[in-house]
Amino acid sequence: MHAGFTIIELLIVVTIVGVLAAIAAPSLRTLIITNQVRTTTSDLLNDIALARSESAKRSQRVVMCASTNMSTCSGSAWGAGWISFVDSNNNQQRDTAGAGEEILRVKEPISTSVKIVTSPNTLSNILFRSFGIIDAAKTFTVCPASAGTGILGRSITMNAMGRVQTVDATTAACEP
Repeated sequence: MHAGFTIIELLIVVTIVGVLAAIAAPSLRTLIITNQVRTTTSDLLNDIALARSESAKRSQRVVMCASTNMSTCSGSAWGAGWISFVDSNNNQQRDTAGAGEEILRVKEPISTSVKIVTSPNTLSNILFRSFGIIDAAKTFTVCPASAGTGILGRSITMNAMGRVQTVDATTAACEP
């Protein structure tokens, strides 16, 4: 007597596995995007806290800015990455030639599954003064890149004193 599976039994098992995978795939995609939103939010929060604390610790201005080249402030697309640096000459731009403006943190581009919407829309940097305050309120909203996913974004709001609050974002907040 031969032991094993018949082709019919094998096809039935493959069909069942396929149906289960089709049911599970959307849930897995939602889980991945939700995790990416939370990770990006956490990265932003950590870097904001670092920039604020370094400005107070060093009694110097510290700038956190959008950066496409991971060396200077370039553009306003925070999803392309950002840097934090000591702004020793107070011009809100990282000078690479002899200014001694130390980079404190570099964040590489974020996942294409999420986006960062800022308020004001043209927000390209945050200047922390020597005692940890900023010039005006600012908001970062981390959202799924595709609309209609049903996944909530996260909003990070900073007041002029530099205090940070994080809440679930509304769908309207995810639109630029």
